[in-house]
Amino acid sequence: MNPRTRRAALYAIAAIAILASANALAHSYAGLYDWAAHHRLSGWQAMSWPAEIDVFLAVGELALYVAYLDEWSARHRVWPWVTALTGLVVSVAGNVGHIQAWPGHPVSLADRMTAAASPLAAFAGLSVGLLVVKMTRHRAVVQPRHPSLPAALVLAAPSAPAVVPVRSPRDVGAQGPAGPDPHVLRDARAIFHGASARGERLSQRGLARALRGRGHHFPNGQLREIAQSIGLGCRAVA
Repeated sequence: MNPRTRRAALYAIAAIAILASANALAHSYAGLYDWAAHHRLSGWQAMSWPAEIDVFLAVGELALYVAYLDEWSARHRVWPWVTALTGLVVSVAGNVGHIQAWPGHPVSLADRMTAAASPLAAFAGLSVGLLVVKMTRHRAVVQPRHPSLPAALVLAAPSAPAVVPVRSPRDVGAQGPAGPDPHVLRDARAIFHGASARGERLSQRGLARALRGRGHHFPNGQLREIAQSIGLGCRAVA
């Protein structure tokens, strides 16, 4: 896909998801306000009570955005999910519960489904945005990057170019196979500086996984030599 077309599609998805979520949260607020007004809350209490419910839904989803962008571990992503799903369940219960029967018109299943649609739509809109972020992040990691350095590496100190000695056939026979591929070293250095710019600790295992995700192939015995060449050394696995 053309990069401009893809960028425009991503912006459109983000705008639609935000507008749809805002509209659904407004409907959810109205339903929760009616619930509060019918349960002995009035004035500012009735107006502020819906925010106590839907805030957990919104904050939980936004925390998930940050979790995927910053690559939180699965253990740390549990609490944002718990927060978002708890807010969703309570919001659905409040919106469904505020439906009151009219004389001669009992509450039907369609009435309850209509009331439940607002918080579900808000959750779905935020989830679509989260899915876009997740897939975009996955695509950036799996596919080889453009030769130009990413923005996070612009502020990093320039590293010295890799020096690859030229060995004669006699040296190769005496000292074993040639060293790491220069392209592998270049990408390894970019990954290392990118992790440093983000304040992350990069292990040798993580470096190998990132390099192989970019399509590089090398024996496990070369990993230590690659790590030492970029200054990673023999650090412990983080």
